[in-house]
Amino acid sequence: MKKTLSFALAGMLCISPIYAQTHGDIGNICFEEIANPVVSSIGGANRALIHSTYSNAAWGDYNNDGYLDVFYSDKNNHGSANKIASNFYQNDGKGNFIKVTSPSFTGTAFSCPIWFDMNNDGLLDLFIPGLNNYNYQWKDLTTRLSDIKFHLYVNQGMQSNGKFKFQEIAAEDTGLMPIFNGKSGGKGHNWVAAGDYDNDGFTDLIITGFDEQTRSGRKDYEDAVRVVYLFKNIEGKYFELQETPLNGTMPFHGLTDGSVCFADLDNDGWLDIFSTGYGYSRASEVHIYWNQHDGTFIESEFKFDNAYNSSCDVYDLNNDGKLDLIMTGVYFDGESKQFFLYKNLGDRQFEKLQKECLIPIDGGQLSFGDINNDGLPDMLAGGHADFNNYQHTTWLYVNKGDFDFEAIAHYNKDTYGWSFSRISHGNQHLIDYDNDGLLDAWSSGWSNSMCSSGCDTQLWKNTSNVTANASPDMPTGLKAERQGETVTFTWSPSTDDATPQSALRYNIYLRRLDSNDCYAVIPADINTGFIKVANVTNHIMQCSYQMNVKYNGEYEWGVQAIDNGNKGGLFAKSTFKIEDLVDPEPEPDRIANIHPSDIKIHAHGKTLYYSIPGEGELSVCSTDGHVLCNRHICHNGSINLNQKGVFITVIKTSNASQTSKIVLL
Repeated sequence: MKKTLSFALAGMLCISPIYAQTHGDIGNICFEEIANPVVSSIGGANRALIHSTYSNAAWGDYNNDGYLDVFYSDKNNHGSANKIASNFYQNDGKGNFIKVTSPSFTGTAFSCPIWFDMNNDGLLDLFIPGLNNYNYQWKDLTTRLSDIKFHLYVNQGMQSNGKFKFQEIAAEDTGLMPIFNGKSGGKGHNWVAAGDYDNDGFTDLIITGFDEQTRSGRKDYEDAVRVVYLFKNIEGKYFELQETPLNGTMPFHGLTDGSVCFADLDNDGWLDIFSTGYGYSRASEVHIYWNQHDGTFIESEFKFDNAYNSSCDVYDLNNDGKLDLIMTGVYFDGESKQFFLYKNLGDRQFEKLQKECLIPIDGGQLSFGDINNDGLPDMLAGGHADFNNYQHTTWLYVNKGDFDFEAIAHYNKDTYGWSFSRISHGNQHLIDYDNDGLLDAWSSGWSNSMCSSGCDTQLWKNTSNVTANASPDMPTGLKAERQGETVTFTWSPSTDDATPQSALRYNIYLRRLDSNDCYAVIPADINTGFIKVANVTNHIMQCSYQMNVKYNGEYEWGVQAIDNGNKGGLFAKSTFKIEDLVDPEPEPDRIANIHPSDIKIHAHGKTLYYSIPGEGELSVCSTDGHVLCNRHICHNGSINLNQKGVFITVIKTSNASQTSKIVLL
């Protein structure tokens, strides 16, 4: 059942051979709220979506049926004071959603879930970081660090009962670390990003926020440990923290309360990093890290106006084939709110654009896409402004060309006849949930609308009177040239009904014909071209791409174009063969060569905390020799024994061993 809140304002379409309507024309734009999109499992009336407040949502096709599903979690203000609701909805392909209870995911508060294909099996896996206690707060060394959690679920595919199964990987086996990005609702909610930064065919992760476990092991533990951690995917099996990715000698600048993106900002075919937040400088910071193609990065020397308490993002706003920077948030000098654009000039240079049409906000969450099929990408933004008329509101910024936008659909509906509800500090997404060629809108977060509990989650169908978006054409002229283990793929530009050729983005897949594994830069159905995830920034910006391929065999590869409506075209496909490579050495033992002085273990309350620079085995025994715990460990982690007493711990690596006596109070 739909609750109609809008109507089309202006008349007939004017369709040209290139664009479905005139650039910036807003008269035909309208959305309708789907009041009860959830199908009842017992045949009753449809239900509303469960509300959420300070969290992101992950849109992805987990069951490969060609429709986007959604997962999100956070405290539900309608329930108990600290209960975290885990919300997983399957798209039924008929315009409705079904609440999924199996598989069951453990949700987190203030979370940033993300779908990605960790092991290249063509099935989306789910990473859920955050807090399992909404009221977590650093106090001192007695702080319960076990309240900081992450969950990594690997998709096992459809089982004999017709349901999909996910296996949660034990935290200590993932190589990842528990991070959270602050508790204020205004912070950035895109604080995790997925992308293949080293072009080895496996999707890596980057995470920004607080590393409280490392903090607890330092002498200056009263000072928070802010981080931007890069985790390399080791052949789809586990992750490895890159401790000195900056110049090969330093970590990235630690930031919290901001956001992070993988994106090819200089069009060289390698993902760079865009990072914003609050840093050790006790001020807001912005950093661009340029990929050096060898696993390391160098920092941009360009000086930006800085921002935190918002999600900043990237998109090609003027269709020139270069990704621009979109920055909302609080500028530390005077705590003034901002909404800046930085035009990408090429050659790693930017130009700041401050547009009066963009209302300064904090708590801003952004999404991009062509909502009226005029070829220009528009912006959906939720945030909190200084003006009484615009506090916590969702805006739709319609692109009129040359970085000029018109703000519509905020809660003053007198001008346009319809408006989105007043939701900010959560997440906004432009997604085509019903595959009708028009981008729909999702908004979830802090509400000043009809919900008395101050939270809301809404789905809006795009009912604009415009021509539906068609898929881009297939690229042509595919070539694959190899030098050693490096294969360079090239193709001719594609075309689209609305998006200019210069603004088209591309996606590649590669699979060995004798294997079921298939790597894609962006998860997609290689037969239909359907893009399985929403709001990606790690696409290819030019008509060439390099990958490291180290195994002999016959390979199939394909390339598709993606337009500003975030729609993927069919893959053009080709093959090549490699026969002269030397088989790589077997993967070394994951237990690293570690010096005994690098092994650290300590106790706080009833919890053990360990830290080693690689991997090893940890045993915990009672004083009478009874083994209480035996676990493979990686980098940093914790074990909650839930008991008091004196214990003996033994950490072993391939060349070192440390035995300690630990007292748990």
